[in-house]
Amino acid sequence: MREVGDRYRCDKCGAVLVYEKACPCPSGMRHEEICCDQQMVAVKK
Repeated sequence: MREVGDRYRCDKCGAVLVYEKACPCPSGMRHEEICCDQQMVAVKK
């Protein structure tokens, strides 16, 4: 599950994704934040 404010960064180009709305998906559902053909990494709050 992704919460408001969760951030993900692309290590290749530096792009940052920020969730402005909480993800409504069930907790067991797989999530992928992809940029530059690779998984983005979570940025600690």
